[in-house]
Formats: sequence, C-alpha cells, structure tokens
Amino acid sequence: MPNRLARELAELRGRLLDMATIVAEQFTDAVDALLDRDLERAEAVMARDQEVDAIELEVDKYCERILARHQPVATDLRTLLTVEKINTDLERIGDHCRNLARNTEHVTEAPGVLDSIKLREMSATARRMLDDAKQAFLDRDVELARRIPELDDEVDRLHHENFRTLVDYIRAHPEHAEAAAHLITASKALERISDHSTNIAKSVVFLIEGVDLRHPDVQSQAAGDGHNAE
Repeated sequence: MPNRLARELAELRGRLLDMATIVAEQFTDAVDALLDRDLERAEAVMARDQEVDAIELEVDKYCERILARHQPVATDLRTLLTVEKINTDLERIGDHCRNLARNTEHVTEAPGVLDSIKLREMSATARRMLDDAKQAFLDRDVELARRIPELDDEVDRLHHENFRTLVDYIRAHPEHAEAAAHLITASKALERISDHSTNIAKSVVFLIEGVDLRHPDVQSQAAGDGHNAE
C-alpha cells in the first residue's frame, strides 16, 4: 500500500507539472500576442484555456481518489494539500493569460500606447516568478521558493507605475482611452499572475517545512490572542 501511494503521488505531481508547462506556454503566447498585436496567437491562447481547465478537474479528482483510497497522513497528506492549492493557482494563472490575450484586439487600435509603459519588463519578471515557482516545486527547493515573493514587490511597483502612466495618457489622448484602459487591465492581469506564483512558492515552503506563510499579520494576531487566552 505505501508503494502504491508513493506511485500515485508521483503521478499526481507529474500531471501538475504538465499543467504548469502548459500555463507557462500560455503566458509566453499571451504576452507575445499582446506586445506584437498578433490576433491569431491571442485566439489560440484563449482556445487553450479549456485544456488547462480540464487538467484542473483531472487533478482534483485524482486528489479525491487518493484521499479516499489511502487516507494519507503527515508528509503525504501535506503533499496532497499542496497539490490542490497549486492546482487552483495554476488554473487562475491560465485565466489571467486568457484575459491578457483578450486585450490584444483593442491595443491594435492604438499601437503607440504600448511604448509608454513597462509591460515587457513587468512580464519578464512575472514569467521568472512562474518559472522559479515551478522549479522550486520540482526540486523541492525551499530557498528558491522563499526568494520568489521578493520579486512580487517589483511587479507591483511596475503595475502601479503603468497605471499612473496610462491614466496620464488617457488625459492627453482621450481618443485612445479605450485602448489605454485595456492595457490597465492587461497590467493588472500580469500583477495577478505574479500573486499566484507567489502563492505557489508559499505552498512549496509549506510542503517542505510545514510552515504557512500566508497572511502573516492575521497569524500573528491569532498567536497573540492565544497567548492572551492563556
């Protein structure tokens, strides 16, 4: 039974990595479609979103079967919980890639607006986060996982800079307000992708060390309340 459980968990991890590879391809294609104003590639990204959704459901069902069949505990249970969390984050990243691609047709109407913002730099950092998160999970590299949230600060900074630049652009070029508004949406999608990559990194830390890095302020408050109750 333990060998069978280990084998099924390995298969589950492999399927999750397949999903991560597809999502990374979606990300590259969505960004390239937007920056190159390639409508055909954008359509392909949106069509592929169903493939990601199908794998999400497959992974969820696989997790349910393992839980029901083996009732895992300790490290095996933590692996299962981590896979479920990462599965959700990858599916959300796929959704944001689809949203990125959707904005392509609107940007073609005002191609010059792309030159006014740092979408390329932002997408490069967000992609590095996604790649590092996948690698940290694959290699069980907790040090790499812990470094990923630091990059999120850079993506947030670029998003806020893009937002301010595009608001000013809309004031100066009201005739291109719709295209600029869609680029605000695209910048936000990249910011959300980096957030989900951060979530994956934190899940890897939880998998390896059993430490939950989410919502530290809430956890500190809860710990304080617990001490007070004593």
